[in-house]
Amino acid sequence: MSFEVLPPEERSVPGPPNSVLAERWAELVGSIPEATRFHVHSESSLKKDQEYDNEYLNIELRGPTSPEKAEVAEEIKQMLEGYEGISTAWAGVNYGQDELEVSLKSRAAQLGLTQASLASQIRQAFYGEEAQRVQRGVDDIRVMVRLPKESRESLHTFDQMKIRTPRGAEVPLATVADIALSKAPSFVERNDGAEIIRCGAQPVDETVDVIGIAHEMIPRLDELCTRAGLSYKFLGYVAEAENARRQTIIGSILLFFTLYGMLAIALKSLVQPVYVMLAVPFAIIGTLLGHIIMDLTPSYLSIFGMLALSGVAVNDTLVMVDYINRRRSEGMSLRDAALQAGGRRFRPIFLTSVTTFVGLLPLMLDRSLQAQFLIPMAVSLAYGVLFATAVTLYLIPCTFLFGEDLIAMLSRFGTWYVRPFRGDTKSRHATESQGA
Repeated sequence: MSFEVLPPEERSVPGPPNSVLAERWAELVGSIPEATRFHVHSESSLKKDQEYDNEYLNIELRGPTSPEKAEVAEEIKQMLEGYEGISTAWAGVNYGQDELEVSLKSRAAQLGLTQASLASQIRQAFYGEEAQRVQRGVDDIRVMVRLPKESRESLHTFDQMKIRTPRGAEVPLATVADIALSKAPSFVERNDGAEIIRCGAQPVDETVDVIGIAHEMIPRLDELCTRAGLSYKFLGYVAEAENARRQTIIGSILLFFTLYGMLAIALKSLVQPVYVMLAVPFAIIGTLLGHIIMDLTPSYLSIFGMLALSGVAVNDTLVMVDYINRRRSEGMSLRDAALQAGGRRFRPIFLTSVTTFVGLLPLMLDRSLQAQFLIPMAVSLAYGVLFATAVTLYLIPCTFLFGEDLIAMLSRFGTWYVRPFRGDTKSRHATESQGA
């Protein structure tokens, strides 16, 4: 059962989020004790041929089917239900269905019966045997011979059923076979060759920290699975977030090394690229402030915007560093060059940043559904560039002056530290000269 709301651009009022509608629907339906699994999807990312929803917390319990495995799955379900913000938790335990096991007695072998012939006759009685096919127009009708419906729906039929031996004699089924009632799984779900049970939980809305819940569960899951000789792995959103985090860290490290190398070649210095890249942390502060102003929660798209911002934020800083270097090459002192850099380069730096912000403003204010995925990235770029510009006008001149003072202080410290050793060397040389 499903219902669809109007697209955001066709609504007269914004209305509640889909997660609120789904939660309210679940409240109206209430609990269904007879249901093995019941939950309400909103904006489901369930894809074709996929057994789980990427937006939920999904756990795959792996190992041979056993009662212990079912108990562990139920414990995981109860564990998930204990977390705040979880609306529904489930464990896809297949408890099996009742079935009859028919096994041959020793007397059956004496009569010439085999397991295959016995199973074939029972199947013919209940499922039927094809007697003939009748062609009616384009339809092919099969005529099956089997017991009446009343007999096929009663277990008492086994007490009256006769089995034909290879010699043509008929004997009661109870004479040649034992019949026992047992339970067996109706299906066995496998993934990569392993038997699995899918456990999971549906958060109330998108504000629930699914990643935090998963990390908090890991020690308890390790204890449960180690005790039962099982293994587990996270699927969907949790697994994708872990992979994205790892790739983002690697990409960030490569990005900063690449930026440093390119700036070092362009500036012909190993220290000045550090001055230029100091704008990046302040730009990230601007992105966080922008998310607060726009009332947005930072996401991975926001992080991607920060990575792109790292290459944009250094532009203004590079303009000032280049201006200071050119003035110093003309004979101007560092202090005068740093003081003039902010005023002389203010117009190009300010216009570049403002035009970037204004260009991204329509995207940030767009309310269409398609734009919602790009807004966090645009906010990271726009507010990061704007904040980095304001800081750069003061940061770069101060950093150059601080660097010069630091180098001078280290030089004086080195001279002070080495002076006693030089004095001892001069005294020793003078003594050797007098002795000669």
